[in-house]
Amino acid sequence: MIKCTNCSKVTDIQIQRCIHCGKILTYTVAEKFDILAESVEHALKKELEARRKMRH
Repeated sequence: MIKCTNCSKVTDIQIQRCIHCGKILTYTVAEKFDILAESVEHALKKELEARRKMRH
């Protein structure tokens, strides 16, 4: 999921158009990789924090 640069709403990165405003999303392969890497990193940090809280 990414934020649309036009309407700032979250949309699926796999879709080439924003599902909210219809803007065509143009990302290079490198940009998509960076977006997905940041998303995975955020999800892992969130999971790590949740697991740490469960231990204490």
